[in-house]
Amino acid sequence: MHRPSTVQKLPPVWLISAINSFRIFLTYLNRKLFPGNVVLYEQFQYFWMLPSLYVAAKLDIATLLQKEPLTAKELAAQLHVDPSNLARILRALASQGIFKQTSDDRFALNSLARGLLDEPGSLRQMILHHLGPVNWNLMSNLEYSVRTGKDAFSDKYGLETYQYLRTHPQEQEVFDGSMSNLSDLGLAPVLHAYSFSKFLTIADIGGGEGFLLANILQHNPSCRGILFDTPEALEKAPEMLNRHQVADRTEIVPGDFFRDIPKSCTLYILKNIIHNWGDEQSAVILSNIRNAMGPDGVLLIIEMVVPAGNVPSLAKLLDIQMMASMQGGRERTEMEYREILEKTGFTLTRIIPTIAPISLIEARKNG
Repeated sequence: MHRPSTVQKLPPVWLISAINSFRIFLTYLNRKLFPGNVVLYEQFQYFWMLPSLYVAAKLDIATLLQKEPLTAKELAAQLHVDPSNLARILRALASQGIFKQTSDDRFALNSLARGLLDEPGSLRQMILHHLGPVNWNLMSNLEYSVRTGKDAFSDKYGLETYQYLRTHPQEQEVFDGSMSNLSDLGLAPVLHAYSFSKFLTIADIGGGEGFLLANILQHNPSCRGILFDTPEALEKAPEMLNRHQVADRTEIVPGDFFRDIPKSCTLYILKNIIHNWGDEQSAVILSNIRNAMGPDGVLLIIEMVVPAGNVPSLAKLLDIQMMASMQGGRERTEMEYREILEKTGFTLTRIIPTIAPISLIEARKNG
């Protein structure tokens, strides 16, 4: 459950960039010094690690280890599972730095395993979503997307992703939890990277329960907000806004961003929205925002930006998820953002990197 948060101290972007460059160099060196098939086999081994990680998240083992290290037998007694096989799962994860196996064969939390706790910064719900049966089976159908240009999800399950979630409440709950984990991870980098205090009215378009907007308003008391999304997505918004004590400065507006957008706000935010849609649908959303904003309005798109060349990038891998799960969904390059913004009457003014994989793409209205 989200709580009002303070903005944690973060290292500067240049330092994270330098560390990443060094890590990329070490990876390059490894791939050059070892035979290609050996390096490829090393990467392939994650096939076994990822399902093991899912099992640990599903069984909520990290929570059981919060007080003290336990043996696999002690854990198994609480979970009603096979102790031998549980020990093998935890041994494999500990070998990858997830959990720690002690000299007396107990298992303990470490920094990576703490990411499986249901607390701020958790990845547990994201792991349950992405490594769970629905998405795991979806990825087995990736070839369909490559051959047809269509999303594999509709072919696999007979419904588009959001239609499927609406008819499967348990999967919807896991998906929502995954999005909350993602919001937690991206919050501090966004608040550090951008000054929101200069905007009188901030509209979060497709903002769901309002976690991002609530935190922006909490840290910028001079701003007012508009939270815009479908009625279903807004159901939990009043609770979120009240928890952050910003309900009196926020208007909740139900609607459809393909049809209409709240007018005359000074800042419009689109976080993790554009990557769900193809260029045609994205252009409709952007055009509607342009038509709604005043002459001095600003658009802020919060998304990953795919780098050029052979640079390793989470955006390039997440793009495969978007290909498989959303018809037209994709991560985009800087040039692709420039083109779609120009097409819809915007000028891309700057791209602000953060210490997270996301960037802030700022644009202003032409004319």
